[in-house]
Amino acid sequence: MIQQLIDAAALVGQLEATTKEAALKELLAAAMAAGAFPAKAQKTLHKRLADREAIGSTGLGNTVAVPHVKGDEVARTTLVLARCKVGLEWQAIDGRPVHTVFLLVSPASEPESHLQCLRWIATLARNADFRRFLHEAKDPTAMRDLLREMTAKVGL
Repeated sequence: MIQQLIDAAALVGQLEATTKEAALKELLAAAMAAGAFPAKAQKTLHKRLADREAIGSTGLGNTVAVPHVKGDEVARTTLVLARCKVGLEWQAIDGRPVHTVFLLVSPASEPESHLQCLRWIATLARNADFRRFLHEAKDPTAMRDLLREMTAKVGL
């Protein structure tokens, strides 16, 4: 399942957004373009993401955020991995700006799959080599290759 997630992931070499709110919209647009859900669901999913952020930030620390949402309108689990070289204020647990964002969008009917993907993302997010190499990756192809390589190294 993780391999399929990597193969179909939407990769954003550089977010254009300068705020968390704009980043969530940009990430959802990338997920929608990747076929995760129909356009009519984007507003509802954005509200769920914003509500989740209001409860507690998905900024894990170490310059990584992992916003995630489930919905009945979501066709398949989809990952959007994005970089932001200048950093975004995300109210992360360590107070640092976010440079790497993993958006996970999943069907509401697949909670276990959603959790498995979040565990995988957390493993990558904790890996200093992954974070460093991700920011050095020259393009989305190199980003995808890194996801494959690091996933193989950690045995997922």
